[in-house]
Amino acid sequence: MLRDSGSNLNDCSIFVIKKIQEEDKMKKIVIIGANDFQRPLIQKAHNMGYETHVFAWREGATGAEDADHFYEISITEKEEILEICRKIRPDAVATIGSDLANITVQFLAEKLGLPGNSSSCIYHSTNKYAMREAFRNAGIPVPFFQCVSEGEQVTPPSYPVIVKPTDRSGSRAITKVNDPGELAEAITLATAQSFEKKAIVEEYISGAEYSVETISFEGKHTCLAITKKFTTGSPHYIEVAHLQPAPLSEDMKKKVEETVFRALDALEVRYGAGHSELRIDRNGQIRIIEIGSRMGGDCIGSDLVPLSTGQDFVGMVVDTAAGKAPVFCEAVPHVSAIRFLMNENDEKLLAYLQENHPDKIRKTVIEHGVKDAHIVDSGSRPGFFILQADSIEEMMELLHHGPWENPIHVFDTPTQKLRFTENHNEFYMKRDDLLPFAFGGNKVRFARRFVEDMQRERCDSMIIYGNYHSNLCRILATLCHELEIPCYMVHNTEDVREDRETANSRIIKKMGITEIACKKSGIADAVEQAMEELREKGYRPYYIYGNSRGQGKEWVPMKAYEAVYDEICCYEKQHSIRFDYIFLASSTNATQSGLLAGSLRQMDERRIIGISVSRNAQRGREVIAENLREYAQRFQRELPVDFEKNICFTDAYMEGGYGVWSEPVADLIESVYGTDGIPLDMTYTGKAFYGMVKYLEENHIQDRKILFLHTGGTPLFFDFLEDEKNKKL
Repeated sequence: MLRDSGSNLNDCSIFVIKKIQEEDKMKKIVIIGANDFQRPLIQKAHNMGYETHVFAWREGATGAEDADHFYEISITEKEEILEICRKIRPDAVATIGSDLANITVQFLAEKLGLPGNSSSCIYHSTNKYAMREAFRNAGIPVPFFQCVSEGEQVTPPSYPVIVKPTDRSGSRAITKVNDPGELAEAITLATAQSFEKKAIVEEYISGAEYSVETISFEGKHTCLAITKKFTTGSPHYIEVAHLQPAPLSEDMKKKVEETVFRALDALEVRYGAGHSELRIDRNGQIRIIEIGSRMGGDCIGSDLVPLSTGQDFVGMVVDTAAGKAPVFCEAVPHVSAIRFLMNENDEKLLAYLQENHPDKIRKTVIEHGVKDAHIVDSGSRPGFFILQADSIEEMMELLHHGPWENPIHVFDTPTQKLRFTENHNEFYMKRDDLLPFAFGGNKVRFARRFVEDMQRERCDSMIIYGNYHSNLCRILATLCHELEIPCYMVHNTEDVREDRETANSRIIKKMGITEIACKKSGIADAVEQAMEELREKGYRPYYIYGNSRGQGKEWVPMKAYEAVYDEICCYEKQHSIRFDYIFLASSTNATQSGLLAGSLRQMDERRIIGISVSRNAQRGREVIAENLREYAQRFQRELPVDFEKNICFTDAYMEGGYGVWSEPVADLIESVYGTDGIPLDMTYTGKAFYGMVKYLEENHIQDRKILFLHTGGTPLFFDFLEDEKNKKL
């Protein structure tokens, strides 16, 4: 029995010894960092047969549950981690997506004799000032830059400039500064976030933003993917989405690769992942922003690269960290994207995709709702989702939805017989000023149709054009605010001769529009600028007039007023009446064009007379004629050969011009309010009503039934009252 027991003891001892030997032979990897973006590295290393030893603070360390061994130690405690690593004896040490962790990785690799980049490489790739110096020394074009401490003076040669910490990542404390008065505060913000308490002030580089994902081994670089980056824009440039592969030409991709490889060499990057950020301007000039000698964060390398290329990027990071050459497989091209939850519309999009396209979602991470979020940098975004599609077109359909609702409801507005009389004519007024949205008006009908078109085209932002007197801008700015979508206003500063606050301007500014001021000759460029800025923020913009030259969307508001013409005809039928003339204020001519489309469709000869408030008669008639031709073509209708004879548009009653005070018009506004309690204004309806009266008088038109279309502008009536009071003082 004792001998048998002894035999069993020997067997157990042999088993234990073999187990110890096997464990000693097991590959081990030390991973620095354990947040969501590090988890793919921890999981991949484990799947590759490594025993994982992970170091990080417990808070936010979601990867701790994936680790074989987790050490609750700050990633900056290099010496303490090194002491433990000497006992672990790892075969590799690695991280992804963190400059701070990368510093510790290099330190450990050097002390443990493991493959990795030099301390010089890590210094130059994690300190933005040193990086610029390295680029300049290598002959790579760099913008103006200067390193400063809080309170230190700097005089950039021009503005705008970008201010950011010299040694942080994740969009922390980045500020675009447009004038000298903002510079000191931006430097204070950046130095407060910097480990070395320094900031870099550099020339702002314009253009579309991209990142380049590379793997390097023994100094040879391979480009795995080029990513299109979308950010919140000025002033803090927080990433909102990434798209891969970036939609670039083959020639441009080659130029990007060549530029990035030169920059990697300048930084002495020899091993591991690289994440290079750059901009490409309208002229195709490539400018490097910064480079990290590690994989990019935001799941770009860990998720988007394998989803779009089929390449195992994280596996390559593990291999190169262990001194092995990366293994490339045959490319399997797809399109991948990550979208961060920045607002409630992003949450709605995710819910829509989960219900309608669950097969396209590859990952979803939500820490909490956007209502509770205070987003100041990349680390404070509350969640994200990752998509994979077969084409860029399919991905764009997934990423953009359009307005989730149409908050505007219209109805057949009342037609009111007026007590006002002139030359034995009977006057009626169709009250579109009573439409129930943002003080009403014809532009409410426009707005409803614009939302319907945006939904068809899956557009999620709007560009409007006008000035601060504009009823259209008031209504559309309010609409965008209610829908919680961005609204850019291209403001033609030459439209209005005097710069003063109006009720409309106050409302427009309260709605949080982004204004791009320009002169008439610069409208197209301003629209292009607005489109470019919105696309860079990850939106699909909708310009209410079509392309940058203002062509292509005339039919949308016309459709609304073709329907109104039917309303007028129904009213006539119900009340056994026929209007001989229809008058209205006409500026962009869309309302009049729509009414004429309805009239031509019904083949009647009614006179629809537009009283210009801004445009000269010849140009107005040309615009209306072209609108009608394009409308007929779109809806496959035939126009009468002589249809242009139906176009009645006059500029004879502008009374000094757009929005200019006129005593005769003021008297008439008071008269109409006194007889009928209806508010008119000095910019649109008052001028048009005055023009109608003068037109009837000058053309000796009597004993007719006249319909005036009240196109709205109630806030401008209160401006009129204020102006009238001031003129009497």
